Amino acid sequence: MILLFTAGSCKKYLDVAPDSDLTEDDVFSSYIGVRGYMDKCYSALSDMHNWQGQSLPRNNINALSDEMGSLYVQDLNRNLNTGDWYNKSKMGEVGWDNDAAEKATPEGNVISNAFICLRIANKVIEKIDQVPGLSGEQRGQLLGQAHFFRAWYYFEIIKRWGGMPIFDKAYSPADNLDLPRVSYHESSEWLISDLDKAVDLLPHVWPSTETGRATKASAMAVKEMAALYDASPLMQNEISSIIQKDYNIERAKLAAKYANDLIKYIKAGTGGIQYRLMTGAEYKNIFYSAPDFASDESLWYRHDAGRRNASRDLRVHYIPQIFSGGTGNDAAAFSPPTQNAVDMYEVIKGGAAYPVNDPANRGSYNPQRPYLNRDPRFYNNIIVPGEEWGVNSTGQKLYMEMYVDGRDFQLTLTNAQVNKRMTSGYVPKKYIWPEANTFIGDYTKYRVNTIYIRVSQVYLDYAEAMNEAYGPNSDPEGYGLTAVQAINLIRNRVGMPNVLPEYTTDKVAFRDRIRNERGVELQFENHRWFDLRRWMIAEDVFSRPIRGVRATPPTNHKTVANKSSLTFTYNYVDLVTEQRVFQKRHYWYPLPANHVDDLFNLAQNPGW
Repeated sequence: MILLFTAGSCKKYLDVAPDSDLTEDDVFSSYIGVRGYMDKCYSALSDMHNWQGQSLPRNNINALSDEMGSLYVQDLNRNLNTGDWYNKSKMGEVGWDNDAAEKATPEGNVISNAFICLRIANKVIEKIDQVPGLSGEQRGQLLGQAHFFRAWYYFEIIKRWGGMPIFDKAYSPADNLDLPRVSYHESSEWLISDLDKAVDLLPHVWPSTETGRATKASAMAVKEMAALYDASPLMQNEISSIIQKDYNIERAKLAAKYANDLIKYIKAGTGGIQYRLMTGAEYKNIFYSAPDFASDESLWYRHDAGRRNASRDLRVHYIPQIFSGGTGNDAAAFSPPTQNAVDMYEVIKGGAAYPVNDPANRGSYNPQRPYLNRDPRFYNNIIVPGEEWGVNSTGQKLYMEMYVDGRDFQLTLTNAQVNKRMTSGYVPKKYIWPEANTFIGDYTKYRVNTIYIRVSQVYLDYAEAMNEAYGPNSDPEGYGLTAVQAINLIRNRVGMPNVLPEYTTDKVAFRDRIRNERGVELQFENHRWFDLRRWMIAEDVFSRPIRGVRATPPTNHKTVANKSSLTFTYNYVDLVTEQRVFQKRHYWYPLPANHVDDLFNLAQNPGW
């Protein structure tokens, strides 16, 4: 579909507004018509919490990386994690043609939705001056969102496919669609120019009735993130190559500048904005919130408050069978965190924090007492075997029995839909609360949005860019924050000690700790898969086994009322059903084979 997707295959979008009977003339006859037309770009945003998001039903997208497993047998574990991507047109994440995408909903895959929304944005940009009766404010709002969406959806494409043609118009069948691909850097420069326009046009804040629309901060956040990607090792390759590269220092300098611009904007509270780095005490409410529609840390997000199918979405992805209820596919499909994810959390001892694999074991990490004195974010994000979690309808305490012979563990293993799949022994806590279970049924107590960029990430992006541009301890531009200070700021807010000085001596040593910090702070937020690829370390990471834990309780565990008091014996196992196939060619997704064959100028990605 690819280039033709923008014209021939989506010809219905030339003349009719999606999901309506309005003609194009009707759409562009009023502010309300254009706004409704472009709002499809909000509906099309990906939603990792949606139980069937991206046409990957009951599979959480974070199971593409080493963070989670996927227990429901579907395309993600059957094809994506086995490296079988070629010419899978309707497959979620790597596909580009999906029936659900025709309605531009989160059930369609990202690339399909992106092309639809590029066309919508281009149409608005081209025809904005034909809309009668627009006030200056209305024109700015529409045009600002159009430039923002064109940049956002183009970014969604190039971070998967690499540099692409510049899609700067709504193509018709009469246009030459055989356009050459440009470099990733040229693609990135173009989308950043769109974001600059969006920053100028978008408001600082919207009225409360318009919560969730893109703002100046949203555009600034995408800009700094896109610039960091542009500076990253993978993106230094030409279209015809995939070889190990280093960061581009000049582009890293720009990424650091853009992140600093946003940090200063947030701190200044310009225009009445309320974005901020939330405190450690508020940490859990970054990810689910009430009564507010979104947390103060959310810069760009999919606003699903009040619309989410909370019971199904949360049950399918994050809650094991005893707590989710039933014996069907939904109850069987939750996505367990891996031991690999657990091992990212450092151990605290004597006011310092050490990696669990510290060669001298200075943190005294004990694999038979593995959950003591860990990074506080561990206790926010992951439920361990035997942990107390909620109550039943009579107020009796419940415990997560994801241990050998425990009821959650046994049901997970024996359910027919997860036959031959191995569970890790852990449960994700980050997006759920104790009342979200089949006994209490309070799945709507909080609002859960898919967050694309939050304030914490901006500091992490800044630290990575500063480290690559200037090293860990230098601030030659006078921004007021070194790379080390930015990382420590994120750590300190949750009660974590500073990074050990031995890791801050040079950029190479500190690079590993920055990446680990991202792995902890942004865990389960659909960043790690893209980070592993842009850093060009996915081959190494996936060459090591995906692992889990087998917690064995004492023989009398069924008669012990307080399960959290049980003393377990822990064994760590390779999850043979969760191993990943990743080769050099998988750094970029394959382009549609038939279009590469049919178009002279469309170069396929290497290895496909």
